[in-house]
Amino acid sequence: MEKIFLVGVTGNFGSGKTTVCKIFEQQGYPVIYSDSLAKEVLKTNPNVKNQVISTFGSESYFDNGEINTTWLAQKVFSDTPEGESNLAFLNSIVHPAVLDEIEKIISELILNGAKIIFIESALIFEIGIEEIFDYIILVDASKDTIINRMNLKGVYSEEEVLKRLKKQMPSEEKRKLADFVIYNEGSFDELSRNVGLIITLLEGMRTSKKSKV
Repeated sequence: MEKIFLVGVTGNFGSGKTTVCKIFEQQGYPVIYSDSLAKEVLKTNPNVKNQVISTFGSESYFDNGEINTTWLAQKVFSDTPEGESNLAFLNSIVHPAVLDEIEKIISELILNGAKIIFIESALIFEIGIEEIFDYIILVDASKDTIINRMNLKGVYSEEEVLKRLKKQMPSEEKRKLADFVIYNEGSFDELSRNVGLIITLLEGMRTSKKSKV
């Protein structure tokens, strides 16, 4: 019986982990995007939604039910003790619900024959879920690269980028904990080649580890 690998893909804000996951998808591998699931949980899970409103106010959601991300970001990314507490609280109510959803999706993918499943999550090490993965890939980039990347997108200011990075474990610490590191400092073609190399390594390790029947 062939081994099934659960592979975590993590990286700090702006590192390019979503781009890496898109390459995995293009190569035919299933990817579970936990950040997207977190947004869905915030929007649709009644228990989570009620706790968010009771803590951060009705302004947390627009009248159409969509998340007021600007409001919540101000609450959880402020550089104050209150911001730290708010972020910890938000994580504590969202992540258990997200993990439940991930388990359901993994079960379905395995039933459909998936052998390597990638799970994208920015906070694998921060929330202590590394043990659920067979391997963890860290997508890494320098602070300057991340700032320039976000500035080019025109979405986040340098101050906003630094606030988000400050809330996450430094990448140098994550490098010590990850099984693979992809340095996303070059071209897309270079990134694709590095992703392809990791796919080759994972496939080789998976097929060489067969359980006795």
